[in-house]
This record gives sequence, structure tokens and C-alpha cells, in this order.
Amino acid sequence: MTQTLLLNCISAFLRGERLTAPEDTDWQTLIRLARQQKLLPMVFEALGGAMPEELRRAVKTEAVREVAAQTRRTAAFLEACRALNKAGIYPLAVKGIVCRSVYSKPDFRVSADEDLYIPLEEYPVFHAKMLELGFCAEEPDYENAHELRYTRNGLLIEGHWELFPRNNTALNAMNTLTEELLSRAERSSALGAELLTLDDTGHMIFLLLHAFKHFINSGVGIRQICDVALWSEARDIDWQRVKKAVSGARAECFCSAVFDAGERYFGMSFPEGFDRADCTGLIADALDGGIYGASDMNRRHSGSITLGAFENSGGVPAMKALFPNRSVMELNYPWVKSSALLLPAAWCARIVRYVFGEKESSAAESLKIGAERLELLKHYKIIP
Repeated sequence: MTQTLLLNCISAFLRGERLTAPEDTDWQTLIRLARQQKLLPMVFEALGGAMPEELRRAVKTEAVREVAAQTRRTAAFLEACRALNKAGIYPLAVKGIVCRSVYSKPDFRVSADEDLYIPLEEYPVFHAKMLELGFCAEEPDYENAHELRYTRNGLLIEGHWELFPRNNTALNAMNTLTEELLSRAERSSALGAELLTLDDTGHMIFLLLHAFKHFINSGVGIRQICDVALWSEARDIDWQRVKKAVSGARAECFCSAVFDAGERYFGMSFPEGFDRADCTGLIADALDGGIYGASDMNRRHSGSITLGAFENSGGVPAMKALFPNRSVMELNYPWVKSSALLLPAAWCARIVRYVFGEKESSAAESLKIGAERLELLKHYKIIP
């Protein structure tokens, strides 16, 4: 089975091993899945030598290009951090560069962006400095958003003044953890730049809740599960503190499934204090949805159903799928962030795309995926 082979490739990569390919390998499907999960360099490293020669050359070129691009982005990000440090600004780094630190080949774990957190009262100074450094960005919408994107020469940095979206009440509730997490933050040196990072347990909590956020929207990818597994093995984690944090977010059963997946595929030791949850449904959903559940538009649109159900702690009417709230619409229509008055226009644009513009997308299919994923949320005790 191609999906199993993908998981075996990542497991082999983490162990520094090479695989041989089954005779009936569906190479095109394997490469497509690896691309969807943003894991192509790892898959090639583990299985490239077994690929047919013509395919091997093409995939090697693509994988090398991805790793080289990540190396450049990492260097550019650290350069920006050093410039911020020089100005006396020390934002909190989460995910990307922090996760890569526990991989034996860091830049094989590619990141589309880097994430920095800056307290709201300090954000204007950070924003001004980023513009001074040549990054392009809009003005922050402090009332409605929780982040802002900065771009410069292929580098994307997301600046957050809150760790989780604020427009969804249930997700915004996770921001109550921010003060406790920040109270334990510490400065650390990474490749020549001084970064403020969460302590080991705090970053585990953040990784789990960030994965949970995506899972209840349109899906979590294999890479996020892999990040959790590697972090748990490389760092000293206070699992009781983790359990307390994730339980308050209705995420304990989901996290147990993540741990089960980490143990089965990525060398993680299942932590004490958690009841085991079978990861079969989680893994199948992750493989189907791609990274962040963005494998296709139907999948992405279905997030309005699951996110709405989580918000309402139960069922959600079909109309919610066609007319989701502003925080959901911002995922595909960023211009809605500038004004709530644009929400009806975004709804209209979305319906037009359903009916006329997106052959690969339909309301019926999104509703079907959403209904199936609601059952998964129920299975992991996220909604009743």
C-alpha cells in the first residue's frame, strides 16, 4: 500500500536508513503524496536509490531544490532575527526553526514560513522594524486578526500577537495559555541568532494545540505528527503539565492518538498518564488531507463544518458550510481581514466558485467530507 510505504520512508529517514521498494510500487502516487505532505526530500533520501532511473533524476532535482531553498530561507530568517536582536527586539520563535533543530538533517524538514510571536503592546515596534528591514506587509488588524504576514525575497514570516485565532471563540480560548507558556520562555542561540523560545514542555504543548487547531479545521499532516514524535524523544517533557493543558482544550484524546501514531511509525515512546487512543482514523485522515488538510478545495471548504461544530460543541447546520464565519473565510479570502463588511462579498465569491469556477470543488462534496470528519471528531471526543 502506497500510504504505508510513505510512512515507512519517513520512519527510515529518521533512523538514517535506506529502503528497498516493493515490485508493485505506485511511484507516481507515492511522489504525489510526498509532495502533498511536504516530505519529498525525506522520501527521496530514504527511497531514491530504489526509484527507476528517469524518475530518480527528476525527483532528486526537485528534492535538492527544496532543501537548497530551505537552507536559503533559514539563513535569511536568522539574518532578520539578528537585525531584530540588534534593535533590542526578541520575538518568540515557534514551530519551523525550532522543530528543525531536532532533525538530523534540519533543512530536509521544509517550512513554507517561519512564525514569531510578539506581545500586542510590543507589536508596533516589531512591525516598524520589519518594514525598515525591507519586508512587505499590510497594516496589522489588531481588532479582528491574530497575525500578519511579512515577505521578502522568498522568505515568509508570520508575526503573531496571539498564538491562536481570536475570531473563533473556542480556538481563542487557547490563548489563555499564552501567559503561562511565556512565563517559562528562555533565550537560546540558534546558528548565530539569539531567539526567545518556549521551554521544552511549553513547545510540546504548543505543537500539540497547533496540530489540534488544524485537525478541527480541515486536517493535520504527517509532518506535524512527526514533529511531535521527534520533539518528545529529544527533549525532557513534563507530561503532567502537557495533559493539564490539552485537557482544558478538549484535545486529550486527539493527543493520545498523535502519541499512538508517533509510537507506531516514528520511534516515540508513549507518555505515561495518557489513555491510549487508536491512531488509525487520524493517520488515514492525515494522509487523505495532505499537510494542514489542504489537499483540495473540497477538503478546505469542509473545514467550516468541523470548525463550526467545535465552536458550537455539537452539530452544525448545512448552511454553515455555505456561509461560514469570518475567521474561516479569511483562510481562503485574506482580503476579508480588512473589514467585516466584506464578508457577504466573500460568501458570494465562494458560491460563484462552487457553481461556476471550480470543477474540482462542490458544495455536496464538501458537505460529505465535513460529515465524515465530524464522526472523526466525535471518535476522538472533541465534540459530543
